[in-house]
Amino acid sequence: MPGCIACSSRVRVSSDPWGASPWPVWRQNLRDRLAGAHARANARSGFLRKPPGRGRIIWIKAGGTAQSLRLGVELLGAIRQKRHDVRLVLTFERDDEAILAPRLGGMRRVGLGYGPSDRPRTVRRVMERLEPYGLILADALPYPNLLREAAAGGVRCAAYNTDPWPVPVEAAYPRDAVQHAAWTASGRARHLAPAADPASLWAEAQADVTLRTLSGAGETGRLWWWHGPAARWSDWVAAWQSDARFREDRLFVSVCEQAPESSPALPRISEWDRTPLAPGCVVWVDDRRWLAAVASACHAGHLEAADNAVLWQALAGGRPLSVGTGAAAMAGGEVLPLCEASATVLDRWAGYADDPMAARRDGDAGRRRFWEERRGVESVMSEFLQRVFDW
Repeated sequence: MPGCIACSSRVRVSSDPWGASPWPVWRQNLRDRLAGAHARANARSGFLRKPPGRGRIIWIKAGGTAQSLRLGVELLGAIRQKRHDVRLVLTFERDDEAILAPRLGGMRRVGLGYGPSDRPRTVRRVMERLEPYGLILADALPYPNLLREAAAGGVRCAAYNTDPWPVPVEAAYPRDAVQHAAWTASGRARHLAPAADPASLWAEAQADVTLRTLSGAGETGRLWWWHGPAARWSDWVAAWQSDARFREDRLFVSVCEQAPESSPALPRISEWDRTPLAPGCVVWVDDRRWLAAVASACHAGHLEAADNAVLWQALAGGRPLSVGTGAAAMAGGEVLPLCEASATVLDRWAGYADDPMAARRDGDAGRRRFWEERRGVESVMSEFLQRVFDW
């Protein structure tokens, strides 16, 4: 296995280059080699190496999303703190220096790099080369060939935030109620933990609210926040700007997508010089590190769509929130009202401006939901780490 992260340029194709079909795998390997990413192509073909040292190997297999990679890294770090006698392997389908580098410094007896495809020959090669004692899927696709080979070889297996497997698993740790119900229906988990989303642990629980004063909203007007798809921000901003009730206010906008083509044509918070914003100003939150401050400083927010990390950060802010159809089904939705029309959201915001007690009540309810989830995650994680310790 490569000892460092390979070239980060990635070419995604419509068919899964990490699955079992030969053509997508071969095509992506060719593209990787032409691009100089030989380590990624070798790993996809199963040419992984054990980490140096002695001790059993526990393999954490992450998928192709940033959330999956973050979960894999966090599980690796937690297991290392619990067990120093094992060698750990973390594989992924997507690399990200911003996620990996701050959390892996100084760790020893750790193998890190791209993972294999689910081609039968590749799977057999990986199992022969790594000889894992334990396999943990971290928010990754449950590829059947790998899982059947692991089960046949007596590998201890756990599914963390992963959909039901095609073979029985020792323990499953679902993210939310939907995933928990799927595992219950499948009957394939000998131990099924309560639903708990580890993304709640990554939210900043105590953010500074000075952004409200810095923005100018502390003296005149208020501060609002909208988060949703890039295709919707312009219509939503137009609705907000045309409402006379918000002429003295400021609006922060963030979008789900982080690709350059989804960038709103707005002033960026990363370029803000901290001078007060003019009434009616709209600012794009182009750096997610600002979301904690925005969630805590706004008078109210609306999540038209959101991933889990944004949802929990929003709830941690303790401000009143509403959700659109793209976020209503997620954890926490039971305490957040569903508002599909921009006019409905704006009416709620105006109501909160006139009724601070209602704003505090609804914001506190969301924050209680956040802390409830965190306590649940800590309990589930403790049980998971004890299980790995007993392996």
